[in-house]
Amino acid sequence: MTDSTEMRVTEPRSDATPEWEVFLRSEESEPLQHVGSVTAPSEAVAREQAASLFEWTAHTLWLCRADDVARFTNRDLGETHVDDARPEASVPNASTPDTGADVPGGASQ
Repeated sequence: MTDSTEMRVTEPRSDATPEWEVFLRSEESEPLQHVGSVTAPSEAVAREQAASLFEWTAHTLWLCRADDVARFTNRDLGETHVDDARPEASVPNASTPDTGADVPGGASQ
């Protein structure tokens, strides 16, 4: 990491309710991809929220407490980035439901 404009994001993202980062794998052969986050008081509620948003397109969902993830950025929070508007930057293969989704419980704390 040689980019001098990169900074560690340490301030909380919202209220005291935990944030959970959601990672999705659309196909078994694909790598996990970060698809967003949910705010939930527990792992069970976070899994329920993530499943309602992504289960139909997911082969696998992983949840991780945002507090356990080191976040880095080289742009200000809230700043719009060119890639944010690209349709292909959204959820992969999000066109049809996958009824055989495997959604493990994820990390707990």
